[in-house]
Amino acid sequence: MKRFLLAASMALAAIPVFADTALSLSVGQPGFYGRIDIGGAPRPVLVYPEPVVIETAPVVPQPIYLHVPRYETKEWRKYCRKYEACGRPAYFVEDSWYNDEYVPYFHRQRRRSQVVYAHDIHSDVVRARVIRAHDVHADDVRARVVYEVKGKFDGPHGEDIDGPVVEAGEIQAHDIHARVVEADTLYVHKLH
Repeated sequence: MKRFLLAASMALAAIPVFADTALSLSVGQPGFYGRIDIGGAPRPVLVYPEPVVIETAPVVPQPIYLHVPRYETKEWRKYCRKYEACGRPAYFVEDSWYNDEYVPYFHRQRRRSQVVYAHDIHSDVVRARVIRAHDVHADDVRARVVYEVKGKFDGPHGEDIDGPVVEAGEIQAHDIHARVVEADTLYVHKLH
């Protein structure tokens, strides 16, 4: 009996235990499937020209845009619950449009909401809604409003940034060296 229990426990110990290997993907990543917000994105390329509706509702809600695997569009009735979209008119966007148009658009929009802190920026183009800098050395400055800031620049500093284009919602830097600086509002101690 001891031998049987020992053999059984060893056999159970040899069975691999699989961890939950589901990946967590979000909008803007390759392989993401689900609802997307079109907003100001380029016009979507659709799988079908008309929205697909599985359950009719007394009031027809606004259509939604979804990026789903092609096989799910063909049998949407089976998969609409997975996306909480059975009672909604659903447009399906093509994979190529999602990957080539929407993903770059999504990342540009996200960058525009970021704040970048840098000590020195060396770039061809520096672009933000708001730029705060001690010195700006640029061939071309395009800003709706420029404020001259007196005194010491005491904003937070980050690392140096070198790149062809630096773009964010807000940029705070000690020195900016660029061919073109574009901002809605530019706060600067000295403009060169």
